[in-house]
Amino acid sequence: MSPDLLDGPPPETLLLLLGHSEFASPERILGGLDARLAAGHLPGAPHSIAEILAHMQANMLFNLDLIEGREPPPRLDWRAVGEDEWPGLVTAFLETLATLSRHAESPDVLRRVIFPPTATEPGWTAGYKLAVNVAKHNAYHLGQVVTLRQLLSAWN
Repeated sequence: MSPDLLDGPPPETLLLLLGHSEFASPERILGGLDARLAAGHLPGAPHSIAEILAHMQANMLFNLDLIEGREPPPRLDWRAVGEDEWPGLVTAFLETLATLSRHAESPDVLRRVIFPPTATEPGWTAGYKLAVNVAKHNAYHLGQVVTLRQLLSAWN
């Protein structure tokens, strides 16, 4: 790869996306959580677990469009999520994650240039996009979900 192209990811970063690491898997983090708790707001917490998950899903869909060569819609900001949306949101999140994981296992996809280099900015490969804009983003927010679950006494 060209030095003006941000390539990647290092294998350990992909482990976060694929759920094969020392971190709890997304299925475990999201599994068995009551919709009422997921959609509820803790005092002092700016977002519910459901809102965090909706934010992560929107980010993954945005990046999936880029990786698959589609023009993504404008990024969605944080949104309110009700109890009735929780089960479908978890299912959609895990399905999108599975699709991105399949892409992460393809060397051809990982090397695909998403943003070509310009005179002032390095370019990005799909692998770099998966590492920086999906895996690290998800790891950060899934950590928030675990913390909120702990505060709700809904984590063991």
